[in-house]
Amino acid sequence: MTTAAALAAISLAGPTFADKQTEERQAAAAKEAVDTSKFAKEGPYKIGVSAGYLSNSWVVFALQHIHWEASKHDEIEEVIVTDAAFNPTKQISDIEDLLRQDIDLLIYWPVDDAAIASVLERAVAEGTPTVQAGGGFTDNAGTVSNAYISQWRLGEMVARSLMDDLGGEGKIIAMLPIAGTTAAVDQLDALNTVLEEYPDVELLSAEYGDWNRAKAKQITENLLQRFPQIDGVFSPAGQMSIGVAEAFDEAGRLDEVTMSPGDEYNGWLKWVAENNQGGAVTFPTRAGQEAVKIGLSILKGEDVTRGTAVESEYIAPEDIGDYVDADAPDDWWSTELPDEFLPKQ
Repeated sequence: MTTAAALAAISLAGPTFADKQTEERQAAAAKEAVDTSKFAKEGPYKIGVSAGYLSNSWVVFALQHIHWEASKHDEIEEVIVTDAAFNPTKQISDIEDLLRQDIDLLIYWPVDDAAIASVLERAVAEGTPTVQAGGGFTDNAGTVSNAYISQWRLGEMVARSLMDDLGGEGKIIAMLPIAGTTAAVDQLDALNTVLEEYPDVELLSAEYGDWNRAKAKQITENLLQRFPQIDGVFSPAGQMSIGVAEAFDEAGRLDEVTMSPGDEYNGWLKWVAENNQGGAVTFPTRAGQEAVKIGLSILKGEDVTRGTAVESEYIAPEDIGDYVDADAPDDWWSTELPDEFLPKQ
């Protein structure tokens, strides 16, 4: 299992940024101060967690970070968790139910930002602060603050690493998260921005694998039928990267392709360790922990900003051995969680 010391030793080997307009707009919004005085109250506190989906292992680990951080604060008496199972309508109902249970703070992962915007606005209007944890930065009236991982910056780091490994030329495909999500939009924007500097790289197709290994594999099988030449794959999410690699392998075309970095999904880390390519750009599960810290600051009337970035970092293929757990299942994450808070295997 990866150790905290090993995580601390990660070094950012990514290149400098070129066009940072999207990233800069987001960073500027994240620095805006929030007036927390209207949310300040004495404990004990009841935290509601509305998960858009708990079938995703990243969310499960991030949720465990919430429980870990909550255990450190005696003023938190209860954490109530709901699972919308990828259903935006259910997530609206879940949030309304949590509000009826008089929660003091709402932490959430969205299925669809637009679909739940109005219920989040009602929560804030009624005095319940909301903190978005782990997706991209959400800039709307119903989100008081964000513990966010910059999908744009992550996407740029992944794209630049792929361009370096390709030598700046070739034909590529992109495997993205759920269409329309901040993650998918920002990652594709970052890729297209980097591609402006590489006229000899052609993006053949951008597809949406929904963070699903099986779906990413099926999509790639179809792409392999359509395109006789695919030199590279842009796929920031390890769950989907391993599905893509499996499709190339089964088609007998794995040798022709260069995979981009994925994330610290253990199945992907195993693949990197075996094939010595790709590496990882982290999508830290500790975002859930940061959300609890932000939420407590809001409830205590302390200064917070619209967003706190949880930074991604690059892990080179030669360093992957410090992070992969060969004995753990693929559906596992490199993590700093203490043993008592690890998900059940």
